[in-house]
Amino acid sequence: MRGVIFFRGRAYRLTWITTPRAALIMMPQTQETKMSFRDILAVVTSQAANEHVIAFANQLASQTKGRVTAAVVNWEPNFTPAEGWALDPLYGQLLVDARNQLASEADKLKTRLAREEAPSSVEPYLLDIGAAGVAVGMRARHADVSIVARPTQAHMESGQAILDAVLFEAGRPVIFVPPEWKPGKIGRRILVAWKPTREAARALADADAFIGSAESVSIVTVDGKPSRGYGEQPGADIAAHLAYRGAKAELFNLASGGRSESEAIMSQAVSLGADLVVMGGYGRSRMSEFIFGGVTRGMLRHATVPVLMSH
Repeated sequence: MRGVIFFRGRAYRLTWITTPRAALIMMPQTQETKMSFRDILAVVTSQAANEHVIAFANQLASQTKGRVTAAVVNWEPNFTPAEGWALDPLYGQLLVDARNQLASEADKLKTRLAREEAPSSVEPYLLDIGAAGVAVGMRARHADVSIVARPTQAHMESGQAILDAVLFEAGRPVIFVPPEWKPGKIGRRILVAWKPTREAARALADADAFIGSAESVSIVTVDGKPSRGYGEQPGADIAAHLAYRGAKAELFNLASGGRSESEAIMSQAVSLGADLVVMGGYGRSRMSEFIFGGVTRGMLRHATVPVLMSH
C-alpha cells in the first residue's frame, strides 16, 4: 500500500508491501554511494590455506579500484626449556625455521598477487600468538577494512587470534570469509542481522559503502519483541532510516523455531541468496559467549557467507 509515515518529525511518502514473512520499504528515489573500501588489508597465514581470502580481497579491490596489502603471519615457537638454558640451541633452530617459513610464504603471496590487476604488497609478521593484537591490530587501523579467514577446526587457534586482533584492536570493520566462498561480485544482496545495539549500529555504518549500491538489503531480526529498543515492529525504525538514505530495505521478523539465532540468520541468508551478512560482533563479553554460546560465536563457527562484523 502507499501512504505517508512520520519518522523523527518528518514525513515520507513510502510504498510498504506486507507479506506473511516480510515488509518492503522503498523510497521514491535511490542514490548510489561510492564504495570507500579501497585500502584493503588481507591477513593470512599461507597462500594455500587462505586462497579464498586473497581472492575475496582482490575481488573487492577490483570493485573499488583499490589496493591489497597481504599481511602474512607466522608464529614464534611456543617453547619453554625444561632445564634452564640447556635446550636453548633447539629454540634458536625453531626460530630460524619459523623465519624461513615466513619468508617462503611471503614469496608465494607476491607471486600470487602479481597475477592480479590491483596494486598489491606483502608484509611479513613473525608474532607471539598470544600478543597478535598489538601488531596486527595496529596495522589494521591503517586500512579501510581487514579481510580474514573464518576460523576452521584445522586452524582454530591461529584463525581466532587473527580475527580477535582485527575485531577488537583495529577500530575498523573486518570481513571474515568462509572456505565455501565462491568468487563473484560482493555486496549485491546484503542481509543485516539487526539488534538495537551499539555494535550492530556500528556495523551498519561501516557497511554503508556496500549498502548504498546494493540491489537489495534484507533486515533480519530473530525472536524480536516490541520494546524500547525495537519499537512496535522490530526492525521498522532501522528500515525507515535506510529508506531515507535511498536504500531498498526488506524487513524479516523471524522466529527461531528451536534453532540458534546464528542458524536462523544463516538459513535466511542462504534462502535469500545473500552474498554478505552485516552484523555487530560480541555484544556481550567473549567469556560469556565462550561459556554460554551466542550469535557471534555461532557465526564464527558455521557461516557459509562472508560476514562484515564490527565491534
